[in-house]
Amino acid sequence: MTYIIYTSVTGLALFLLGMKFLTVGLKYLVSTQIKHKLKGMKINPLIGLLIGTITTLILQSSSGATIIMVGLVEAGILSIYQVTPMIMGANIGTTITAQLIAFNVGPLAPIILIIGIIFSIIKTPYSKFNLLGETMIGIGLLFIGINLLGQGLQPLQSILPFQNVISELGNKPVLGILMGFSTAAIIQSSSSGIAILQSMAIGNTISVSAAISILLGLNIGTCVTTLIASLHLGKAGKKTALVHLIFNTLGVILVYPFLQQLYNVAIFIAPYNPARQLAHCHTLFNVITTFFLLPFFPLIVKSVNFLIKES
Repeated sequence: MTYIIYTSVTGLALFLLGMKFLTVGLKYLVSTQIKHKLKGMKINPLIGLLIGTITTLILQSSSGATIIMVGLVEAGILSIYQVTPMIMGANIGTTITAQLIAFNVGPLAPIILIIGIIFSIIKTPYSKFNLLGETMIGIGLLFIGINLLGQGLQPLQSILPFQNVISELGNKPVLGILMGFSTAAIIQSSSSGIAILQSMAIGNTISVSAAISILLGLNIGTCVTTLIASLHLGKAGKKTALVHLIFNTLGVILVYPFLQQLYNVAIFIAPYNPARQLAHCHTLFNVITTFFLLPFFPLIVKSVNFLIKES
Protein backbone atom coordinates (compact mmCIF):
# COMPACT_ATOMS: atom_id res chain seq x y z
CA MET A 1 0.00 0.00 0.00
CA THR A 2 2.91 2.37 0.78
CA TYR A 3 4.26 1.77 -2.73
CA ILE A 4 0.86 2.54 -4.27
CA ILE A 5 0.48 5.82 -2.36
CA TYR A 6 4.07 6.98 -2.84
CA THR A 7 4.26 6.18 -6.56
CA SER A 8 0.76 7.48 -7.35
CA VAL A 9 1.21 10.74 -5.46
CA THR A 10 4.63 11.30 -7.06
CA GLY A 11 3.21 10.59 -10.51
CA LEU A 12 0.25 12.92 -9.94
CA ALA A 13 2.56 15.64 -8.60
CA LEU A 14 4.77 15.42 -11.70
CA PHE A 15 1.66 15.50 -13.91
CA LEU A 16 0.37 18.65 -12.17
CA LEU A 17 3.81 20.25 -12.35
CA GLY A 18 3.91 19.42 -16.04
CA MET A 19 0.50 21.02 -16.57
CA LYS A 20 1.74 24.14 -14.76
CA PHE A 21 4.84 24.45 -16.96
CA LEU A 22 2.70 23.74 -20.02
CA THR A 23 0.29 26.58 -19.28
CA VAL A 24 2.05 29.23 -17.20
CA GLY A 25 3.94 30.99 -20.01
CA LEU A 26 1.06 30.84 -22.46
CA LYS A 27 -1.47 31.84 -19.83
CA TYR A 28 0.08 35.23 -19.15
CA LEU A 29 0.95 35.84 -22.78
CA VAL A 30 -2.34 34.78 -24.36
CA SER A 31 -4.87 35.96 -21.78
CA THR A 32 -3.82 39.63 -22.22
CA GLN A 33 -3.95 39.34 -26.00
CA ILE A 34 -7.36 37.69 -25.88
CA LYS A 35 -8.79 40.44 -23.69
CA HIS A 36 -7.36 43.12 -26.00
CA LYS A 37 -8.62 41.54 -29.23
CA LEU A 38 -12.08 40.69 -27.90
CA LYS A 39 -12.76 44.17 -26.53
CA GLY A 40 -15.74 45.64 -28.36
CA MET A 41 -15.86 42.75 -30.85
CA LYS A 42 -19.25 41.60 -32.15
CA ILE A 43 -19.19 37.84 -31.80
CA ASN A 44 -21.38 35.37 -33.66
CA PRO A 45 -22.26 32.33 -31.45
CA LEU A 46 -20.35 29.96 -33.77
CA ILE A 47 -17.31 32.25 -33.69
CA GLY A 48 -17.65 32.38 -29.91
CA LEU A 49 -17.69 28.58 -29.83
CA LEU A 50 -14.47 28.51 -31.89
CA ILE A 51 -12.80 31.15 -29.67
CA GLY A 52 -13.60 29.12 -26.56
CA THR A 53 -12.24 25.94 -28.14
CA ILE A 54 -8.98 27.55 -29.31
CA THR A 55 -8.43 29.43 -26.03
CA THR A 56 -8.76 26.23 -24.00
CA LEU A 57 -6.63 24.31 -26.49
CA ILE A 58 -3.85 26.88 -25.96
CA LEU A 59 -4.22 27.13 -22.19
CA GLN A 60 -4.85 23.37 -21.75
CA SER A 61 -7.37 24.21 -19.02
CA SER A 62 -11.11 24.71 -19.40
CA SER A 63 -11.19 26.18 -15.89
CA GLY A 64 -8.46 28.67 -16.77
CA ALA A 65 -10.22 29.67 -19.99
CA THR A 66 -13.59 29.97 -18.26
CA ILE A 67 -12.10 32.13 -15.49
CA ILE A 68 -10.74 34.47 -18.20
CA MET A 69 -14.26 34.63 -19.66
CA VAL A 70 -15.73 35.37 -16.23
CA GLY A 71 -13.24 38.23 -15.95
CA LEU A 72 -14.22 39.58 -19.38
CA VAL A 73 -17.88 39.72 -18.37
CA GLU A 74 -17.09 41.18 -14.95
CA ALA A 75 -15.01 43.90 -16.59
CA GLY A 76 -17.84 44.74 -18.97
CA ILE A 77 -15.75 43.84 -22.04
CA LEU A 78 -18.20 41.16 -23.16
CA SER A 79 -21.78 40.29 -22.30
CA ILE A 80 -22.87 37.01 -20.77
CA TYR A 81 -24.74 36.36 -24.05
CA GLN A 82 -21.47 36.59 -26.01
CA VAL A 83 -19.49 34.50 -23.53
CA THR A 84 -21.89 31.54 -23.17
CA PRO A 85 -20.95 29.95 -26.55
CA MET A 86 -17.28 30.44 -25.59
CA ILE A 87 -17.84 28.45 -22.41
CA MET A 88 -19.38 25.68 -24.50
CA GLY A 89 -16.35 25.76 -26.79
CA ALA A 90 -14.04 25.57 -23.77
CA ASN A 91 -15.49 22.16 -22.95
CA ILE A 92 -14.52 20.92 -26.41
CA GLY A 93 -11.03 22.42 -26.17
CA THR A 94 -10.28 20.65 -22.89
CA THR A 95 -10.69 17.24 -24.56
CA ILE A 96 -7.36 17.81 -26.33
CA THR A 97 -5.52 17.06 -23.08
CA ALA A 98 -7.11 13.61 -22.84
CA GLN A 99 -6.35 12.94 -26.51
CA LEU A 100 -2.74 14.02 -25.94
CA ILE A 101 -2.36 11.71 -22.94
CA ALA A 102 -3.69 8.79 -24.99
CA PHE A 103 -0.62 8.96 -27.26
CA ASN A 104 2.04 6.52 -26.13
CA VAL A 105 5.04 8.87 -26.09
CA GLY A 106 6.24 7.83 -22.64
CA PRO A 107 9.67 6.60 -23.87
CA LEU A 108 10.28 10.00 -25.50
CA ALA A 109 9.28 11.99 -22.40
CA PRO A 110 12.79 12.25 -20.86
CA ILE A 111 14.21 13.48 -24.20
CA ILE A 112 11.45 16.10 -24.53
CA LEU A 113 12.11 17.16 -20.92
CA ILE A 114 15.88 17.56 -21.46
CA ILE A 115 15.40 19.55 -24.69
CA GLY A 116 12.83 21.73 -22.92
CA ILE A 117 15.25 22.45 -20.05
CA ILE A 118 17.96 23.45 -22.53
CA PHE A 119 15.58 25.75 -24.44
CA SER A 120 14.32 27.36 -21.23
CA ILE A 121 17.76 28.21 -19.79
CA ILE A 122 19.34 29.53 -22.99
CA LYS A 123 19.34 33.33 -22.90
CA THR A 124 17.95 34.75 -26.15
CA PRO A 125 16.19 38.00 -27.09
CA TYR A 126 13.22 35.91 -28.15
CA SER A 127 10.92 35.15 -25.22
CA LYS A 128 8.92 32.68 -27.34
CA PHE A 129 11.98 30.42 -27.49
CA ASN A 130 11.98 30.16 -23.69
CA LEU A 131 8.20 29.66 -23.67
CA LEU A 132 8.68 26.75 -26.07
CA GLY A 133 11.19 25.31 -23.61
CA GLU A 134 8.70 25.61 -20.74
CA THR A 135 6.04 23.97 -22.87
CA MET A 136 8.36 21.05 -23.66
CA ILE A 137 9.26 20.73 -19.96
CA GLY A 138 5.54 20.53 -19.25
CA ILE A 139 4.95 17.85 -21.87
CA GLY A 140 7.91 15.81 -20.63
CA LEU A 141 6.86 15.99 -16.98
CA LEU A 142 3.25 15.29 -17.93
CA PHE A 143 4.08 11.97 -19.59
CA ILE A 144 6.63 10.95 -16.97
CA GLY A 145 3.96 11.61 -14.34
CA ILE A 146 1.36 9.61 -16.29
CA ASN A 147 3.70 6.61 -16.58
CA LEU A 148 4.55 6.74 -12.87
CA LEU A 149 0.87 7.16 -11.96
CA GLY A 150 -0.03 4.09 -14.00
CA GLN A 151 2.66 2.02 -12.32
CA GLY A 152 1.50 3.12 -8.88
CA LEU A 153 -2.19 2.39 -9.48
CA GLN A 154 -1.74 -0.98 -11.18
CA PRO A 155 -1.49 -3.03 -7.91
CA LEU A 156 -5.01 -1.84 -6.99
CA GLN A 157 -6.48 -4.40 -9.40
CA SER A 158 -5.50 -7.18 -6.98
CA ILE A 159 -7.14 -5.55 -3.93
CA LEU A 160 -10.61 -7.07 -3.50
CA PRO A 161 -12.35 -4.16 -1.68
CA PHE A 162 -11.23 -1.77 -4.41
CA GLN A 163 -12.54 -4.11 -7.10
CA ASN A 164 -15.89 -4.28 -5.29
CA VAL A 165 -16.12 -0.48 -5.35
CA ILE A 166 -15.30 -0.38 -9.06
CA SER A 167 -17.91 -3.07 -9.71
CA GLU A 168 -20.53 -0.98 -7.89
CA LEU A 169 -19.61 2.05 -9.99
CA GLY A 170 -20.13 -0.02 -13.12
CA ASN A 171 -23.56 -1.14 -11.95
CA LYS A 172 -24.63 2.25 -10.52
CA PRO A 173 -23.37 5.06 -12.76
CA VAL A 174 -24.89 7.73 -10.48
CA LEU A 175 -22.28 6.79 -7.86
CA GLY A 176 -19.59 7.18 -10.51
CA ILE A 177 -20.84 10.66 -11.40
CA LEU A 178 -20.76 11.65 -7.72
CA MET A 179 -17.23 10.26 -7.37
CA GLY A 180 -16.09 12.16 -10.48
CA PHE A 181 -17.67 15.38 -9.21
CA SER A 182 -16.00 15.01 -5.81
CA THR A 183 -12.61 14.23 -7.37
CA ALA A 184 -12.60 17.27 -9.68
CA ALA A 185 -13.89 19.53 -6.88
CA ILE A 186 -11.07 18.41 -4.56
CA ILE A 187 -8.10 18.37 -6.96
CA GLN A 188 -9.44 21.39 -8.92
CA SER A 189 -8.63 19.76 -12.27
CA SER A 190 -10.78 17.56 -14.48
CA SER A 191 -7.73 16.94 -16.71
CA SER A 192 -5.90 15.34 -13.78
CA GLY A 193 -8.96 13.22 -12.98
CA ILE A 194 -9.16 12.00 -16.57
CA ALA A 195 -5.42 11.27 -16.54
CA ILE A 196 -5.91 9.08 -13.46
CA LEU A 197 -8.79 7.23 -15.16
CA GLN A 198 -6.72 6.67 -18.31
CA SER A 199 -3.80 5.33 -16.26
CA MET A 200 -6.13 2.95 -14.43
CA ALA A 201 -7.75 1.82 -17.69
CA ILE A 202 -4.37 1.10 -19.29
CA GLY A 203 -3.40 -1.04 -16.27
CA ASN A 204 -6.79 -2.86 -16.31
CA THR A 205 -7.48 -1.44 -12.84
CA ILE A 206 -10.83 -0.05 -14.01
CA SER A 207 -13.01 -0.89 -16.99
CA VAL A 208 -13.75 1.83 -19.53
CA SER A 209 -17.51 1.33 -19.03
CA ALA A 210 -17.18 2.00 -15.28
CA ALA A 211 -14.86 4.96 -15.89
CA ILE A 212 -17.28 6.77 -18.22
CA SER A 213 -19.70 7.73 -15.43
CA ILE A 214 -16.78 9.08 -13.35
CA LEU A 215 -15.68 11.04 -16.42
CA LEU A 216 -19.13 12.69 -16.62
CA GLY A 217 -18.90 13.65 -12.96
CA LEU A 218 -15.51 15.26 -13.59
CA ASN A 219 -17.16 17.59 -16.10
CA ILE A 220 -19.51 18.91 -13.44
CA GLY A 221 -16.83 19.01 -10.73
CA THR A 222 -14.58 21.23 -12.83
CA CYS A 223 -17.20 23.99 -12.48
CA VAL A 224 -16.32 24.33 -8.80
CA THR A 225 -13.08 26.14 -9.69
CA THR A 226 -15.00 28.77 -11.66
CA LEU A 227 -17.64 29.11 -8.94
CA ILE A 228 -14.95 29.69 -6.30
CA ALA A 229 -13.24 32.26 -8.54
CA SER A 230 -16.53 34.16 -8.92
CA LEU A 231 -17.30 34.41 -5.18
CA HIS A 232 -15.55 37.76 -4.77
CA LEU A 233 -16.93 39.14 -8.04
CA GLY A 234 -20.12 41.01 -8.83
CA LYS A 235 -23.32 39.57 -10.24
CA ALA A 236 -22.01 39.52 -13.82
CA GLY A 237 -19.13 37.23 -12.84
CA LYS A 238 -21.39 35.00 -10.76
CA LYS A 239 -23.84 34.68 -13.67
CA THR A 240 -21.05 33.56 -16.00
CA ALA A 241 -19.87 30.91 -13.53
CA LEU A 242 -23.46 29.69 -13.13
CA VAL A 243 -23.79 29.37 -16.91
CA HIS A 244 -20.79 27.03 -16.83
CA LEU A 245 -22.38 24.89 -14.12
CA ILE A 246 -25.81 24.73 -15.80
CA PHE A 247 -24.35 23.82 -19.19
CA ASN A 248 -22.15 21.02 -17.84
CA THR A 249 -24.95 19.63 -15.68
CA LEU A 250 -27.44 19.67 -18.57
CA GLY A 251 -24.83 17.88 -20.69
CA VAL A 252 -24.55 15.04 -18.17
CA ILE A 253 -28.34 14.76 -17.93
CA LEU A 254 -28.58 14.67 -21.73
CA VAL A 255 -25.96 11.94 -22.23
CA TYR A 256 -26.66 9.84 -19.12
CA PRO A 257 -29.36 7.61 -20.73
CA PHE A 258 -26.97 6.79 -23.58
CA LEU A 259 -23.83 5.74 -21.66
CA GLN A 260 -23.82 2.28 -23.26
CA GLN A 261 -24.08 3.75 -26.76
CA LEU A 262 -21.25 6.18 -25.97
CA TYR A 263 -19.12 3.26 -24.81
CA ASN A 264 -19.94 1.23 -27.94
CA VAL A 265 -18.90 4.06 -30.26
CA ALA A 266 -15.60 4.52 -28.37
CA ILE A 267 -14.88 0.79 -28.60
CA PHE A 268 -15.65 0.86 -32.33
CA ILE A 269 -13.26 3.77 -32.95
CA ALA A 270 -10.39 2.44 -30.78
CA PRO A 271 -10.99 -1.25 -30.03
CA TYR A 272 -7.59 -1.99 -28.44
CA ASN A 273 -6.64 1.20 -26.61
CA PRO A 274 -8.44 1.90 -23.29
CA ALA A 275 -6.84 5.33 -22.86
CA ARG A 276 -7.93 6.32 -26.36
CA GLN A 277 -11.43 4.97 -25.69
CA LEU A 278 -11.80 7.23 -22.65
CA ALA A 279 -10.41 10.18 -24.61
CA HIS A 280 -12.97 9.54 -27.36
CA CYS A 281 -15.78 9.27 -24.78
CA HIS A 282 -14.71 12.62 -23.35
CA THR A 283 -14.58 14.24 -26.79
CA LEU A 284 -17.88 12.73 -27.95
CA PHE A 285 -19.62 13.78 -24.74
CA ASN A 286 -18.55 17.41 -25.06
CA VAL A 287 -19.15 17.66 -28.81
CA ILE A 288 -22.61 16.05 -28.57
CA THR A 289 -23.76 18.19 -25.65
CA THR A 290 -22.50 21.37 -27.33
CA PHE A 291 -24.21 20.43 -30.61
CA PHE A 292 -27.57 19.91 -28.90
CA LEU A 293 -27.40 22.75 -26.35
CA LEU A 294 -25.86 25.55 -28.44
CA PRO A 295 -29.21 26.45 -30.10
CA PHE A 296 -30.71 26.84 -26.62
CA PHE A 297 -27.98 28.98 -25.06
CA PRO A 298 -30.23 32.10 -24.99
CA LEU A 299 -32.57 30.13 -22.69
CA ILE A 300 -29.64 29.29 -20.41
CA VAL A 301 -28.75 32.99 -20.26
CA LYS A 302 -32.37 33.91 -19.48
CA SER A 303 -32.56 31.32 -16.70
CA VAL A 304 -29.34 32.66 -15.14
CA ASN A 305 -30.63 36.23 -15.36
CA PHE A 306 -33.81 35.05 -13.62
CA LEU A 307 -31.90 33.26 -10.85
CA ILE A 308 -29.50 36.15 -10.25
CA LYS A 309 -31.43 39.36 -10.66
CA GLU A 310 -29.80 42.75 -10.97
CA SER A 311 -30.60 44.92 -7.96
